[in-house]
Amino acid sequence: MFKPVLDPPDCVPPQRFDMRLHDIDSSRGMGVQLPGCRHGRLLIMSSRREELIVIAPITGEKLHLTVPSKFKGDCYLDGAVLCAATDHDHVHGSCHLSPFKVVLLSLSIRGPQPAFAHVYSSETGVWSDLISTPTPPKFCHTNSPGSLIGNALYWLCRGADYILKFDFDGRSLAVIRAPPITNDVCYRNGSHQIIQAVDGAVGLAILSHNSHTIQMWQKEVNSQSVNKWFLWQTIEMHNIHGLPAQIEGQKARLIFILGYAEDTDGILLYMDGGVYMVQLKLMQPRKLCEKPPNNHYHSFESFYMPDSLLSFHAYTSTHIH
Repeated sequence: MFKPVLDPPDCVPPQRFDMRLHDIDSSRGMGVQLPGCRHGRLLIMSSRREELIVIAPITGEKLHLTVPSKFKGDCYLDGAVLCAATDHDHVHGSCHLSPFKVVLLSLSIRGPQPAFAHVYSSETGVWSDLISTPTPPKFCHTNSPGSLIGNALYWLCRGADYILKFDFDGRSLAVIRAPPITNDVCYRNGSHQIIQAVDGAVGLAILSHNSHTIQMWQKEVNSQSVNKWFLWQTIEMHNIHGLPAQIEGQKARLIFILGYAEDTDGILLYMDGGVYMVQLKLMQPRKLCEKPPNNHYHSFESFYMPDSLLSFHAYTSTHIH
């Protein structure tokens, strides 16, 4: 389900996201999942987990990738797509002709087993060697789309106890312990979101148990390379003017964190039957649409320059079973 949020001519036409135009029709039995989208491309996974499809809706480009044989079988798969351009003059968003990378994760669904990753490069047309990391007891599969912070991808794991990190600089995979549980923190689906914190550090936004506040945690690495989390900021929901009011003394409204817009540093919230984007630095909300609280919302932002600059900004929504 796709919802443009800007007015014409500055919005992506919904027809660009009609999967039937890309020969993907779920009504014919081809179920798909959307692990994520970034830098003008979508990453689609077939329900049988035999292939990945990378689609650029603006240009219509489509590429089919066979899932590596080692990733087939009794495992949970997740992944991300991103632009591979590294030159200083490149601005992400107009990446339609740039090379790209796909990171594919394989996580065991039967107890603590190593997590694995493969990286596909459109420049070479091949998958990288297998990258792995051990996982702790009670480690669960990922539960939200990956977030690109700096030159690393981060996935929050189910239960919010751990974060899985893929570092492009070191071509390494690692498991990070999430911030400590406190009495007023609600550990449920839709209550946590990986974000970018101060100075490009990785952070975590957490809804309080009563949904009246958002706790902002930031991870720091000291000189001994020991990872530590500290509470960076607490935001009172009633101080974000433009959101439906929280009424004291009454049951808290149903609120979920639906996703994160990396390019604009905004979290997507479901509240009072509507979807809002809250820009975190300025605490400015904007109502995007009236939608049910689907599992994940993905931001899609892109622009295209033929003869003159045309800016396209929109948000996609998908319900992943």
